[in-house]
Amino acid sequence: MIESIAGYALPAILALGAAGAAIGAVGGLLGIGGGVIAVPVLLDVFAAIGVPPMTRLPVSVGTAHLVVALAAAPAVWGHARAGTLDRTILRAWTPALAVGGLLGLGAAHVVPQALALITFAALMLLLSAQMLAGRRLRVSSDLPRGAAGLLAPGLVGFLAAGLGIGAGTLSGPVLGLFGVPLLRAVGAGASFNLVIALPSALLFALEKAPPGAPGDAIGQVALAAAALLALPAMLVAPSAARLSRRMPDRALRALFIATLLLIATRVLSNLGG
Repeated sequence: MIESIAGYALPAILALGAAGAAIGAVGGLLGIGGGVIAVPVLLDVFAAIGVPPMTRLPVSVGTAHLVVALAAAPAVWGHARAGTLDRTILRAWTPALAVGGLLGLGAAHVVPQALALITFAALMLLLSAQMLAGRRLRVSSDLPRGAAGLLAPGLVGFLAAGLGIGAGTLSGPVLGLFGVPLLRAVGAGASFNLVIALPSALLFALEKAPPGAPGDAIGQVALAAAALLALPAMLVAPSAARLSRRMPDRALRALFIATLLLIATRVLSNLGG
């Protein structure tokens, strides 16, 4: 692993480490899957080390899934200890979320890279608008049941797995559409990140490495890059999860919106290749 890390220049190592700390912070505070940070940073790092344009996105998404899974585990533990893990939401959403994730993994291999990046950025902007609207934009005051209750988590799982976003990034604003307070959604989102990211990372690792993949890649997962992102994330996430309980809802919402807007801007900048 040390030799693999040495394949990255010092600026790349520092960028990955800083991004990892940010992943732990937003994952713990907001339940946001680290993919929204990891994917844009990895796209930049892989471009800097000469990875071909068509190889950057699949390896970035596969690596991001591993980072999200590793960072989510301590975040879930932190939320469980803080009492912010809503088991009612978990029971209602997890089965459909997992099925949607499996379908999203299949779609990830056929969607053109430019379309995936545009979809990624558009989702961030839409979710920002929903978070900004708050109570003014609600579908209902309770979670839907029956067949209708399967659609939202299934779609969240599909998009999260296909784009490497992290299910918590999507589930927070979507749960808000059904009147779920942000703090309840944050704890559930951390768990959803783990549900989607762990099997996704495994499947990406089992894929054939694309042409020009970085030297530390196993399939479509760059292990050294994942370690540089995940280690600081795992250190920061539990403390951030405990802090989320003490933060006002307005502050959490503002931080969530700012993070989504920043990521949308950064992702769109990668459309030029």
